[in-house]
Amino acid sequence: MTVGVYALPPYAMQDKDGSWYGLGIDLLDALSRRIGKEYRLVESTPDAMVPDVAGGKLDMALGGVPINAADEAVIDFSVPYYSGDLGVALRVVDKIGPTMMFELLTSPAFLYMLGLLTGPVFVIGALIWLLERRANPEQFEPRPARGVFSGFWWATVTMTTVGYGDKAPVTFFGRLLAMAWMFTALILAAITTAQLAAGLTSSLHTNFVDNIRDLSGLTVGTITESPAAAELGLLNISVTSFDTVSAGLDALESHDIDALVYDRAILQWSLDNYRDLYLSNLEFMQQNYALILPLNDPARNAINIAILQTLESQQWHLILERYVENGAR
Repeated sequence: MTVGVYALPPYAMQDKDGSWYGLGIDLLDALSRRIGKEYRLVESTPDAMVPDVAGGKLDMALGGVPINAADEAVIDFSVPYYSGDLGVALRVVDKIGPTMMFELLTSPAFLYMLGLLTGPVFVIGALIWLLERRANPEQFEPRPARGVFSGFWWATVTMTTVGYGDKAPVTFFGRLLAMAWMFTALILAAITTAQLAAGLTSSLHTNFVDNIRDLSGLTVGTITESPAAAELGLLNISVTSFDTVSAGLDALESHDIDALVYDRAILQWSLDNYRDLYLSNLEFMQQNYALILPLNDPARNAINIAILQTLESQQWHLILERYVENGAR
């Protein structure tokens, strides 16, 4: 079988030695074994695949052409081997700003941790004053208002390891309490730091594009004449078109656009090369990918059965885990 193909990660990719690999290539390997036919890959282009299969130049084609009515009129699609969605790539740095920091510092989780810290400070501050007010009146004044505040000050300085040294317990029980507070404060500070780090990381990867309507206020990019471009056009969202995914991601990274919309699996694979970009959780417009076959191809039934058998195998789940994060579908 002569199979048309072009580079489209993660469906089909070409190594430095010219060999091909990817989700679709692994499917072809499994398909070839099941139907007992060898295949030969011929490099093609997205625009030429359907006409070349319809005209008999290719026996089959593998590419990023989702099942659609217009092409089905001149060729046949096999059963889908992968079902994906459109995804949205965004800049991580867009999330770092006053608004995000305010939301983080006023979040219930952070306020809970703040209470977990300040509560013990008040308790330890009051206890140290009770223990030190008679034996150490110079540092922990006998008057409750000033003395308790000095206790709070000492507990806070000790917890934050600032170590001014202006106040220190001198009694046996005061020093015993101080030792216990030092170890406890270390644990509380570590928990608070971990909570802040987790909250910041979560905030950086929480969508500010929560739904399709949020795209309307952004400069959106996509790939020229792709299903994503057609869908965005139906949604009346103005787009900036790019010839390749890498060109679109470069534009996103350099702030020429605010978001790039395209096939989610392709974006997911391509984003490995971009440190400051991430993939939003927003998914829309399901797309089914299939092999392109000649119209009324007598081998179509055998090919479909072989594809279904492959999709049911444990091997296919491992293939998905390799090329699609979390083995999505």
